[in-house]
Amino acid sequence: MLSKLLTFLTLNCREKKIEGLTSLRVMAQNHMDILMPKLHDICLAIINEVKNLRSAVSCAAMATLGDMYIHLQRAMDSEVEGTARVLLHKASEANTFIQQGANCALGHMVQSCIPTRVMNALLVGGLSHRNAAVRSCTAQHLERLAEVMGMARLLSGKKDLTDRFLIAVSKLAVDPAQEVRHHSRNILRNVAPNGDFAKMWDKFAPRKERESLREVISMVNLKERYILSG
Repeated sequence: MLSKLLTFLTLNCREKKIEGLTSLRVMAQNHMDILMPKLHDICLAIINEVKNLRSAVSCAAMATLGDMYIHLQRAMDSEVEGTARVLLHKASEANTFIQQGANCALGHMVQSCIPTRVMNALLVGGLSHRNAAVRSCTAQHLERLAEVMGMARLLSGKKDLTDRFLIAVSKLAVDPAQEVRHHSRNILRNVAPNGDFAKMWDKFAPRKERESLREVISMVNLKERYILSG
C-alpha cells in the first residue's frame, strides 16, 4: 500500500498525486507504524511535491507535512530541517493559499517537535535568507517558539540555545524589513523583563549591534535597567 502511494507521487497526474498525499495524511493519523520504517524517503517525496508548480498539489503536500508533525510529533525531529527549509521558501510566494499552507504547517512543527530542533531548522532555513518574506516567516515562528519554550528556558544559558537565540533575535530586530523587525521586537518585549536577560545579554548579544539594539529596546518601551552599558 505504501509503495503504491509513493508511486502515485511520481506520476505526472495532479489527481493521483493529491490522492497519494491524502492517503498519507490518513496513515499519519491512523497508521503511523506503517510510515515509520520509510519516514525519510516519504518526507523527501513530500518535499518534492511541496515544490510542485501546481498549487493544489503543493498545498496538499504542505497539509500532509502538517498532519505528520501533529501525529508523528518527535518522530519527525530528524526531518524538521529539510521540511522546514522548503516550507519557509514557500512562505515567500505571492499565492495567498500557498503562504497560508506553509505557515500552517510550520505552526504545527513549532507545536509538535523538539523545540531546539525547530529553532535550529528555522535559523538555518531562514535567518539569513535574502528574501524578506522568508525572514519574516522565520521571525514569526521564532516568536511563537519562544512562547512554547518559555523565556526561562531560553535564557538558561544553555550552550547552543541561549546564545543562538539572542544572536538571532538581535539580527532580526535590526533587519531592513519592517515585518521582520515587528516579530523580533515582540520577542524582545517579552524576554527583557526576565531576571536573567541582563546577564545573558551581556554574555551573548553581538557587540557591533548593541547600539542599534539599545534603540530598539527603548522603542518597545522596556525599562532602562535592562539595557547594559557595555
